[in-house]
Amino acid sequence: MMDREALAAAHQAVVDRHGPWGSHNVALPFGLFTIGPEPRGDNYRVAKFVQLVADTLRRPFGDLRVLDLGCGEGLYALEFAQHGAEVIGIEARVPSLAKAEFCREVLDLKRLKFIQDDVRSVTRERYGEFDVVLCSGILYHLDRPDVFDFLKSMREMCRGVCLIDTRISLSAEVEAIYDGRSYWGSAYREHAPGLTPDQKQADMGASIDNDESFWFTKHDLSNFLMDMGFSSVLDCLAPVPWMLRQDRVTLVATAGRKVRPYNEIGQALSGRRWPALWGTEARQGDNFA
Repeated sequence: MMDREALAAAHQAVVDRHGPWGSHNVALPFGLFTIGPEPRGDNYRVAKFVQLVADTLRRPFGDLRVLDLGCGEGLYALEFAQHGAEVIGIEARVPSLAKAEFCREVLDLKRLKFIQDDVRSVTRERYGEFDVVLCSGILYHLDRPDVFDFLKSMREMCRGVCLIDTRISLSAEVEAIYDGRSYWGSAYREHAPGLTPDQKQADMGASIDNDESFWFTKHDLSNFLMDMGFSSVLDCLAPVPWMLRQDRVTLVATAGRKVRPYNEIGQALSGRRWPALWGTEARQGDNFA
């Protein structure tokens, strides 16, 4: 095991080769950190995700298989692995993956594996099923139809809960059709016109290749998750993240057993969905009886 001086030198070597850590502030041995002693926004999300998994699944973390999609520098995957879970982190960018792997080795997390892959290529056939599927900060970087196919694959891999922390659209400007159903959101420009593939890869805060992405409205995202077969979708209000913004949410989609009500009236409501444009400015005054 490295001493403090050797660990600091190894950390600096990673920074020299791949650049400084961007947002994942990982606590290392000897009181060292990948960024510094002050918490970042992602550290608050870690606390939220761990608590949500504990509260919803109520199982020992050591029994859980966790998938972290678009894991970046690995903070969330590292946290679940430190709790004893078997974890796979998927990341497309080499610099982020190198930083994540450095932390995995330093923390000696043998049940954690980082893999370079495009999240759009992740399927149950290739990676299996998971008790927890974590999708934080990646959904709003995907465009149509990839974002729909991606969520569909997440449902197929999930046998427990899917945590989706994402930016959402507060307005319904673009209609997207998938499997004959309508979903609303807005288009977001990821890259300036004319950038090379290498330039897009270098922009850590944007998509890896698509120039535009599709942001769901919250209610349309909920509708799609239910249409994909999740049994319930919850909007998490606490624990509260550090950076409060109206256009970011944490949703908990449960892959549970659907319960059929005995009451005939309740049986008829099982397929009910939010009306089109609900929650946007055009529908604020509507009643949903």
